[in-house]
Amino acid sequence: MSWIVAMCKANQESIAEYNLTRQGYEHYCPRFQQKVPNKPTLIKPLFPRYIFILIDKVWHSIKGTRGISHVLLSDNGPQSIPETVINEIKSREQNGFVNLSVAPKFKPGEQVKTSEGPLAGLLLVYEGMSSNDRVKVLANILGRKVVVTLPENSLAAA
Repeated sequence: MSWIVAMCKANQESIAEYNLTRQGYEHYCPRFQQKVPNKPTLIKPLFPRYIFILIDKVWHSIKGTRGISHVLLSDNGPQSIPETVINEIKSREQNGFVNLSVAPKFKPGEQVKTSEGPLAGLLLVYEGMSSNDRVKVLANILGRKVVVTLPENSLAAA
């Protein structure tokens, strides 16, 4: 048994899932929650228009399934995906949705340094993530603690 990839018709992932279930195919269409300020949370497919299907040998009936546009093919038949990839995606799920957030490199209160800019070499205290891959750090400047925003990739552990 192997996982193959099928392309769904535009916005018809749910229709394809329903019809694949009706035909007895195990399938996986990972979804995530997109949070937009001042709007309801949206549920979207992680890979829009793509669905993973577990097959044994017979796969030709998938081509005629409602909601499926076509099966991705390689030289030897359907394009297969290693089961480890599917398991890795499933391992990131929480409450049925894939968690896309990346854990921060540092913990609040941890001492860090930067090698760039005017704060190079100063001992800084990590405060947390800001927006767009930037972080907030506390710098002791002229006897005061000042919050500074820096690119995350410019920091290293002290």
